[in-house]
Amino acid sequence: LAALNAAGIGTDGQRGYHLLWYASVRGVTCLAPNVGTEQTFALLDEWAPDPARPERDEALAILTRRYVRSHGPVTAREFAGWTGLTLTDARRGFAAAGDTLAPVQVDGEEMLVDAELLDAPRTPVDDVLALPGFDEYLLGYRDRSLMLDPAHRDAIIPGNNGVFQPTIVHGGRVVGTWRRTIGKSRVTIKVTPLAAMDQPGTERALARYAEFRGLPYRVDWAR
Repeated sequence: LAALNAAGIGTDGQRGYHLLWYASVRGVTCLAPNVGTEQTFALLDEWAPDPARPERDEALAILTRRYVRSHGPVTAREFAGWTGLTLTDARRGFAAAGDTLAPVQVDGEEMLVDAELLDAPRTPVDDVLALPGFDEYLLGYRDRSLMLDPAHRDAIIPGNNGVFQPTIVHGGRVVGTWRRTIGKSRVTIKVTPLAAMDQPGTERALARYAEFRGLPYRVDWAR
């Protein structure tokens, strides 16, 4: 920012942030490791001097496979919503991915998954997770009905303003929200249930967050 200002390019207000953002999306810079609490940047050409540059259809196929493997089962609409591609290009990506994807039926609708997962062992999902507000588990989809009861939507996105609350997820379903207050000697976490909750499992999940903060913790349950 000092270099920009010295060159006569003002960085006041939010302008500096947007200039940094613009340099990154244009492929000039990339994020580098923090120095203390300060974010740093590096020239992308120095960090990736010989990048792969696939042709368009190959690039669509790569992006499609990676999205479907990490998010499936999904539809082309979900892929388009996540990437910002047109629905036409999303479908083109599905076609380019070919037989690496496989169709499955979900509530009467055809969706796609990674073909290798069809033969993977099925294990019950019963874990309890404490997820941050902008976790990909919810942001990765436009239709969130598989993991979130529509009746609880306003509790997760109050006012529909795009700000997602941290969630408690049990067995793949959102069952509550949590909010932390960090003090000098303790982190206090308030849990608001949205459905029946595994209280011991929830407190174990939150203990991992407190351990990350390096502080003892207390959980308060909203009634």
